[in-house]
Amino acid sequence: MIALGAAAAQAQYAPGLSPLETTKPWSLSATIRGFYDDNYLTLPKTIQIGTTPSGAPIFGPGARDSFGVELSPGITYNHSVSDTLLSASYVYDLRWYEDRDGTTDQTHQFNVKLDHEFSERYKMTVNESFVMAQDPGILDTSVVATPLRVPGSNIRNTGSLDFTIQLSRLFDLHIGYANSVYAYQLNGGDESPANSYPSYSALLDRIDQTAPIDLRWKASPETTGVLGYQYEHLDYTSPEDIIYSPTAPVGSLAALNGPGHYTAASRNDDSHFVYVGVDQSFMPNLNGSIRAGGEYLDYYNYGTSSLSPYIDASMSYEYMPASTAQVGVKHIHNSTDVAGLVAGGTPVLDEESTAAYFSINHRVTSRFTASLLGQAQYSSFNGGGIYNNLEENFYIASLNLTYHFTPWLAGETGYAYNKLNTEIADRGYTRNQVYLGIRATY
Repeated sequence: MIALGAAAAQAQYAPGLSPLETTKPWSLSATIRGFYDDNYLTLPKTIQIGTTPSGAPIFGPGARDSFGVELSPGITYNHSVSDTLLSASYVYDLRWYEDRDGTTDQTHQFNVKLDHEFSERYKMTVNESFVMAQDPGILDTSVVATPLRVPGSNIRNTGSLDFTIQLSRLFDLHIGYANSVYAYQLNGGDESPANSYPSYSALLDRIDQTAPIDLRWKASPETTGVLGYQYEHLDYTSPEDIIYSPTAPVGSLAALNGPGHYTAASRNDDSHFVYVGVDQSFMPNLNGSIRAGGEYLDYYNYGTSSLSPYIDASMSYEYMPASTAQVGVKHIHNSTDVAGLVAGGTPVLDEESTAAYFSINHRVTSRFTASLLGQAQYSSFNGGGIYNNLEENFYIASLNLTYHFTPWLAGETGYAYNKLNTEIADRGYTRNQVYLGIRATY
């Protein structure tokens, strides 16, 4: 019986799963929190609401604060056999704000992952991720396209496929494909007055397709060299204009049809990445990875191109049992919700960003854990006339403290901080959130 049990345990194909996650196929969780948010609309403290007869600006209150309640149930499922692992999870988040007359924010996050090993030489990984959200940073997986809260049912759906072929004892070939669809609810018909500023749908609705291929050389058991190429096609799907004609008043229908206007498709581009890299295992509990090279972008509808560096590096360290730290940095071009001068200008094509991040999960005692997360994103706008090379920096930090009363019930408290520093007027803000709640798991 002992021998049969050991054989069954060895036959289970469970890459990335913890020992606890392999003990049963599913788990349920539910979190309820009370919170205070001092700027839930992500607005500056004051915003310009008009001008005096002499042209001087008139400012009014911007940021609004609120107490609220958050409810978040979730479910995860893992199924593994000798050569296949299927993982799925769904988390629903509902936030009620006292300041908003019963209006709520709802977030849906659904993920599926399939790992399949055809043989020792052929492996495949398939991922599916669906998100519907309003808060900044949730729709974007790494580099943030908009640091502002966007009302409505905004969707991002990403599907990806990675196929690994072992060419020989020393060389592997990795071929992949990913497709991300972004769809924002607010379109031009929701703007007031109509077309006063490009809608989020015009600025950010897009299909982003990437196709990487790289050759990996196992120079030693601890070191793998990488030589790769990636093609990316970015297609903005909204028919709306993002820059209107200077010959017609902003907000008029004539502005959509006059000369000098630019549609969302003016931002379309083809990108080509060439890079080299290394995956290094310094110790069994310390691993690092880096990809470095160049990115060439062809904005074929706008008639221009750009060349910039490309970096994607990370390091993870399990410095003690159940305690991990991770740091990373990424430099890349990314979409932005900034259009440029909306009347008579030229469009901001995208922004060039460097995003540095870290996470620490520390087990203080057997019952008490602490988590610290942070990200700093430094960006400059590409194109847009006077907007060209303007800088915008976005910071995210959060601290969570959890005490486990039992293996199934925990109390938690935390703090989250967002700050946007920008050279664009009436856009920067600071946001602080604190919460206290309980979490149950089964």
